[in-house]
Amino acid sequence: MRDRMLPVLGVMALVGIAPSLSAHHSTVAYAQHTLTLKDATIKNVVWAHPHIILTFSVKEANGAASTWSTESGSPGSVARLGWNRNSVKPGDKVTIELLPAKNGAHVGRLKKVIFPDGRELLDTQTNPETLKQ
Repeated sequence: MRDRMLPVLGVMALVGIAPSLSAHHSTVAYAQHTLTLKDATIKNVVWAHPHIILTFSVKEANGAASTWSTESGSPGSVARLGWNRNSVKPGDKVTIELLPAKNGAHVGRLKKVIFPDGRELLDTQTNPETLKQ
């Protein structure tokens, strides 16, 4: 009897944690329109699980500087898209495309980083098909 209960308990445990696993990877906190922030200067890059975090500064329309942060996929997922830990460095001048937070905070979900030479680093939100390879 005990041998038959272990698989049942295992399935019940997976069913119980499945909603929290999918909720973590939701983009519900972000608007579904793309915001493009030009002339951004990278301040910090955190290359760590579960998400890479880019912090950067941009000038607002009134000329004041503001600091933003954006999360991307995991290091492993963006590595499959061509990134490495030195792809974006503090001091880099870039354009950032992101899905901004719905609440107006200066945070977002990264879509892509565009360098002045036209080179682009896509995130999993931009090119999820690449992850299926």
